[in-house]
Amino acid sequence: MKMIVPKTILLSALLCGLCHSLAAVADEHATDVQTFKRVVKPALQQLCVHCHGPDVQSARLRFDQIEGFRPADRHLWTMIYEQLSTAQMPPDGEEQPAAADRKKILNWIRKEQRAFEAGSTRRLNRREFGAALRDVTGLTVDFAWTIPGDSKVNGFDTGAEALQDAADSVSQLMEVTRRAVEGIRFLEPAPVEVLKVDLVNAEKDPYRRFDPWKEENIKLGKLPRIAMPGSGALIEPKWPKDRSSSLFSVAPPEDGQGLVRVKFRVASFAAFPEIPNPIVWVKIGGRVLDRREITGPVDLEYQVQIEDSLMGKDGLSISLTPRVESPYRVEGFENEDKSKPDRLPDGAGLFRPVWDKKKLRKPEEQPRPFLVLKHVELEREYVALWPPRHWNADLGELSDNTQSAEKLLSLWMDRAWRRPAMRNEKRPFLAFYQRLRGSGMTFDEALRATFQSVLMSSPFRYLDSTAHKDRAVADHAVASRLSFMLRGAPPDAELRALAANGKLRSPEVLQGQAERLLDGEFSYDAFVRPFVSQWLEMEQPLTLVDDRLGKSSYHFRRFLGDSMRDETWSYVARMLSDNRPARELVSSSWTMMNNAIARHYGYEGIEGGHFRKVNLLTNDKRGGGIMSHAGIQSMLCWMGDNWVIYRGAWTARKILDDPPQLPPLEVPELDGSAGDLKRLTPRELMAFHREDKNCSVCHTRLDPIGFAFQNFDLSGRWRDVEHASYSVDELDGKVAWHGQGKTRPVDAAGELPGGEQFSTYDEFKKVLLSDYQEDMVRGLMKNFMLYATGRKPDIDDLAEIETIMKQYAGRKYPLRDMLLAVFQTEAFLAH
Repeated sequence: MKMIVPKTILLSALLCGLCHSLAAVADEHATDVQTFKRVVKPALQQLCVHCHGPDVQSARLRFDQIEGFRPADRHLWTMIYEQLSTAQMPPDGEEQPAAADRKKILNWIRKEQRAFEAGSTRRLNRREFGAALRDVTGLTVDFAWTIPGDSKVNGFDTGAEALQDAADSVSQLMEVTRRAVEGIRFLEPAPVEVLKVDLVNAEKDPYRRFDPWKEENIKLGKLPRIAMPGSGALIEPKWPKDRSSSLFSVAPPEDGQGLVRVKFRVASFAAFPEIPNPIVWVKIGGRVLDRREITGPVDLEYQVQIEDSLMGKDGLSISLTPRVESPYRVEGFENEDKSKPDRLPDGAGLFRPVWDKKKLRKPEEQPRPFLVLKHVELEREYVALWPPRHWNADLGELSDNTQSAEKLLSLWMDRAWRRPAMRNEKRPFLAFYQRLRGSGMTFDEALRATFQSVLMSSPFRYLDSTAHKDRAVADHAVASRLSFMLRGAPPDAELRALAANGKLRSPEVLQGQAERLLDGEFSYDAFVRPFVSQWLEMEQPLTLVDDRLGKSSYHFRRFLGDSMRDETWSYVARMLSDNRPARELVSSSWTMMNNAIARHYGYEGIEGGHFRKVNLLTNDKRGGGIMSHAGIQSMLCWMGDNWVIYRGAWTARKILDDPPQLPPLEVPELDGSAGDLKRLTPRELMAFHREDKNCSVCHTRLDPIGFAFQNFDLSGRWRDVEHASYSVDELDGKVAWHGQGKTRPVDAAGELPGGEQFSTYDEFKKVLLSDYQEDMVRGLMKNFMLYATGRKPDIDDLAEIETIMKQYAGRKYPLRDMLLAVFQTEAFLAH
């Protein structure tokens, strides 16, 4: 067992690493004080302070205390610039600045922001830090699992303002990095033997092949008992309400620390073409590590840290459970309805074929999908050899000497820092290693502690500025910024080579690399999902209800809920891959569907859990676009009805780029189910709320937008009528809403901020595209830029956005090209 590094050594490692901390940017710069005192401050006092001053702080903003341009206030000044330049503030009916004064104020803000030219740096967020640890160690452990969540800027976890060090976060990262380096070795032998079981040629009783594991203190659970010679052992599928069972459990080591590695080779088997592929759930230590559809032979490997896992009575429980998560039929078999006693119409609730196991004993006769388990490997107290063999690192023969340590340290630093480390940068870390060897540590122990000190240094924990004074560092910073955004990990070998050769900034090369990463296998999970989720606030819970049953459709809750989110992710991904016009974010003739979404929308003939492009039916009143997605509308429901306020405010923030002001602190939450209010219709309730002058400022603008979505029910499906009220029931511990009382035709009429009126959802979308398309595209570009650079766009950034928009307006703002254009901006390359 390797030695655990003492805390005193860890503190030394931290100090060694922090010697490379980033220089703080000065908070002062030469500022044009005279113009501020003569023009800007008097204008603020005359035109703004009565709404944003000591007595009233509309939108919780206060201008009377501003004493010039400070870098810390640059986002406030950007907001003032936007409001003044678009004449949104002061509002209509209020005194306006003279045209000359307005121009002077705008020029002063622009000049002051340009004077603040510090490069933008931030620490890695939780996702990135975990990915960087996996990259440098070669381990596949989910390190991010143990790292606290990040604060956000405008909903995004890449904002530099929210990603700075705090004392408690540094302490937590010290523990995470300790565990990471404890999982690798250099000269030490592997601690224990790898346990292996091959099931391909098992003739019968395949579970017997695990018997030797009993002598290794492995507690065997529910192992597969059906053999298919030449293929493997068959694991029978579970249905949604069935509990999973442990394959086996591993007793933890005495110190309760270390890694466990488990590997499965699996495939699927089905006797009939109508049978869906199994969805395999991998659960280790009380946590689901993987959930995926098995379409063919695949290796599944997992590494988990003992300290971060729940221990059962027999130790670390490991389960491999195939599940069927959607209804299906097989010709020649009757179906069993699992939703009894309430049957869904049109056969939608027919869940699985009925068959007699006594008569149909052979798997090839049974109408159900099997998971084929071919091979299992288990390695307790796993410690990976470093560097990984697939790196093909040419280090020569390694032995217990300083030269070998220096080779390994150089490779580690280059990989960890995402750029070549200079000799003077390596020197203190090598000296630290030598000091540890002098204290009695072995080669591996001293290197692990030294490696951890590298992980605690700022070049690992922070992203360098792309405006770094050292051009080589800046070029590698461009590679890191691009790679973390599009593939969610440090730069690969191709990006590192281009950065090292000084070629990456070439517009053609950078364009090619961005397209390569965007088209790569990691971009969907690493870019599309996190970006779209944070942009559209998709972390909110969904409301899944079936009004035909009057109860929650909880039999398919997880699969349908995941599919509802995937519809939006895969829709945006398809828009990017096909370079579709940005207008299709709002309106199109297609969407992405799998079998669950198709059933939810009433489409037939779409089978399988994978998403594919589907042209919408001409009578589908929802139409295309992300606002029509069930996952979007469902998450914006509250208190049992589709809540007008939430939908209107969300649309203003996320679609129109016109976020509402923060509500005054004294305004209470509106509860539509309280007292006499529950008798009011949604329109009457909103009218009542607007009677409060503190509420009317925002609700006069937001409520009419929210009414556009009244045709969407709580589960995001289309409806032509709505119930007078909704009630809530508890079913099997799950909350279920269903309509009650009389119904009435849906009234979706409303008005947009510019006064444009609409009477239907379709008219609403047409007005958005005719009058607000530029606002929508501009808002999306601002989000792209914030996500890419870690900074809210300032005045110069906004100017670059306008240039891009003018360039692509004639082509209807093709989404892929608009995103790729961000990577060519000064904001991305020089800040």
